[in-house]
Amino acid sequence: MIYTVTPNPALDITWGVPGWERGSTTRVTDIMESPGGKGLNVARVADQLGADACALGPLGGATGERVRELFASLAPRVQTRWIASPVPTRRSVALVDEQVSIFNEAGQAPPREVWSRCAESLASVLAPGDVCAICGSLPGDSRASDITPIFEAAKASGARIILDTSGTALVDAASYADVLKPNEHELRVATGCSTIDEGARMLLGRGATWVFVSRGADGMDLYTHGGSWHASSDPTITGNPTGAGDAAVAAIATHLEWRVVLTEKDGLMALADAVATSTAAVVRPTAGEIDMSVRASVLQSTAPVRLSPLPTH
Repeated sequence: MIYTVTPNPALDITWGVPGWERGSTTRVTDIMESPGGKGLNVARVADQLGADACALGPLGGATGERVRELFASLAPRVQTRWIASPVPTRRSVALVDEQVSIFNEAGQAPPREVWSRCAESLASVLAPGDVCAICGSLPGDSRASDITPIFEAAKASGARIILDTSGTALVDAASYADVLKPNEHELRVATGCSTIDEGARMLLGRGATWVFVSRGADGMDLYTHGGSWHASSDPTITGNPTGAGDAAVAAIATHLEWRVVLTEKDGLMALADAVATSTAAVVRPTAGEIDMSVRASVLQSTAPVRLSPLPTH
């Protein structure tokens, strides 16, 4: 089973605002709502890949209830373990004209007992062979130390742990994770390193087995204690990059289930699949969806190449 934890879910609201200008009054012509949050997207894609998936996270207020309703409608096969929170779930608003402007609420930090209940819920179901993907930002002024009970519950269960976050949390919680999946910008900011190689090796030094670094249209790198590899994406396939990273995490998660030892072969298969599945997400209009035919086509032509061997110093 693939479990996803979304510490900071959102109600994603998209407004069609033709001719929108800053400082003006504009009529909204189209309104769309969807459940947002990286872990929710990961669970939906994992389900489309044929995996059993369960989404967990705190929800509160009317927006939280709306997220619950929308997710059940969009992903009826995905199990859920929502944790009631006294703070309202945040909103993310996209204004769509010729360009897209996105306004993300930061969310409010919930009381610590919310994180404790999340951890208890995970501990009651996680088992060796499962995968726990902890994805996305932390709400408000929360720090990685606030959700330590979640990391500890996942670690104690024997499940494989993927962490896809940004900022100081990426470094602070790296020791709990088997796999880290920052993008290039997040890696540089979190580690303070000037190169991808230096930043990825810093995270490996914190205890991770694999570090995947997504590089947008340039593909993805994989760093392990045995060396590093790169897989290119198809430059002719373009579209909406929102959710591509989440699709990659879902693909990686499917290669972690029931893996007692993470081998080089497993890593390279996961790298190729991550690139193919993220490309398949780009052609879909919203996050949490993939085009299976595009994934199959890209996967067939994706061949990771070695960048460097294990350092000898």
